[in-house]
Amino acid sequence: MLTYTLYGLFILACIVLVVVILLQPGKSGAGDLFSGSVSSTAFGPRGTASILSKITIGAAAAFMLIALTLSLPGITGSQSVLQSTEAEATPTPAPAASPVASIAPGAAPADSPAPNTSPAASQTASPTK
Repeated sequence: MLTYTLYGLFILACIVLVVVILLQPGKSGAGDLFSGSVSSTAFGPRGTASILSKITIGAAAAFMLIALTLSLPGITGSQSVLQSTEAEATPTPAPAASPVASIAPGAAPADSPAPNTSPAASQTASPTK
């Protein structure tokens, strides 16, 4: 219930802040800043603050305080946004299908006849003189 109240006040502070800022009169341009009267300060008199500027300060302070309050985990819950969803189960990869007969380097394939590389066979295969 407290969370909904704070969200309502937060939205109200946002709306008031936007409206009050848009209602304030514009300042004079930068050219008037240098050619204006010498007796006034560069950014206007500081002693008088209009009701709009007081409302602006109050709405800005309320906006910041409510935003900080809503960021506390005790107000909105003790979980993080990242922890609010359930962890997905990581799928285990299926074992890759291995070839039926792996061929070692230098070995002949199973379907072809193996060359006769024994020393006795090489002596008998050589022609005699």
